[in-house]
Amino acid sequence: MALKILILTPRIPYPLRDGGSIAMNQSIKSYIDQGCEVSLLSMNTSRHWVEESDLPEMYAKLITFKTVYVKTNVNPLSAFLNLFTDKSYNVARFINKEFEKEFEKILRAENYDIIQFESIYTSPYLKTARNLSEAKCVCRVHNIEYLIWQRLSEHESSFLKRTYLNLLTSRLKNYEIEVLRKFDLLLPISKKEEDYFIETQLNKCYYLPFGIDLKREIPNVEQEVNSCYHIGSMDWAPNVEGVQWFLNNVWNEVQPELPNITLYLAGKNMPPSIRSKEKNNLHVIGEVDDVMQFSLEKNIMIVPLLSGAGIRIKIIEAMLLGKTIISTSIGEEGIGATDKVNILIANTADEFISALKFCFQHTDDARKIGLNAQEFVRSQYRLDQIYTKLIEHFNLMK
Repeated sequence: MALKILILTPRIPYPLRDGGSIAMNQSIKSYIDQGCEVSLLSMNTSRHWVEESDLPEMYAKLITFKTVYVKTNVNPLSAFLNLFTDKSYNVARFINKEFEKEFEKILRAENYDIIQFESIYTSPYLKTARNLSEAKCVCRVHNIEYLIWQRLSEHESSFLKRTYLNLLTSRLKNYEIEVLRKFDLLLPISKKEEDYFIETQLNKCYYLPFGIDLKREIPNVEQEVNSCYHIGSMDWAPNVEGVQWFLNNVWNEVQPELPNITLYLAGKNMPPSIRSKEKNNLHVIGEVDDVMQFSLEKNIMIVPLLSGAGIRIKIIEAMLLGKTIISTSIGEEGIGATDKVNILIANTADEFISALKFCFQHTDDARKIGLNAQEFVRSQYRLDQIYTKLIEHFNLMK
């Protein structure tokens, strides 16, 4: 008998222009491909609003698909009033009575084997699931969320901002650790999260990485050899922080030594502070319609993350394309790549500058690192095996 799975997402996982949407979309599609009966309840948020008429055919294969509008924008007044509580403001923005009512209605209409909560931002509804369902409740852990804010606070120079970020971090950490203990199973997306859960004995976990579809066609696209690029959602603070650091400390230093190299910056919600820096050899593209096409057209990928947590799906996808990637250790976290074999690790401005010079002055060696990266993800992140084994595990839990 087919497994009945209900998935809760903190936004509609479409379009596929950021790691979170890509990972959530992959789970939905993979469960359907495995023959499961899949239902989806999504927040259609003010920050990531999607017209349902624009959704792809996959959504028609869902047994039930419901959305609820949730206003998740940061509200200065709400944020201020939250200071006088002990609750995490990060999570509180996702609590919505209409969403809870819709969840209750779905649970009363159907029995499920598995309810999958995508990230802790859907976890406020775990109590509702426990009250109305006998389903096993699992949480897909995309990041250890408090680490993102902890690292942001460590890099903040303003005393007031750092104090506020420390408060957010503390409350989020307390909530996150407490709520993750309450699930029947955690599904960490990276080995780093898995190792953390095992080491702390926080809860049972099953490693569920992002998978690579080996049947996916990669078109032949002419590459701009003298180019490097960054792509990522620019409404995520660690991406903005990393790109600004790279421009100020790396690009301005290395560009005179590599005058023929062009840098491309892509990603939705590009802030004016970065757009204003566009010049002849620095192109600020903003959001792109086809991430694969854009990446194939460029040469070296840079990932200058100084904070953040979880796994960078864009790195795994770029590896599949055979890209040579220069990343900080934080950017590579959880992937398991090896420096100078299938990725280049750079944690300081000098190391980034050296890595860029290497890539453009030793092109054959750099290309070999990209090909090694392609073989690495083909062997370690095969999608066809990942979900077959997960369904077997779910069946044992019933």
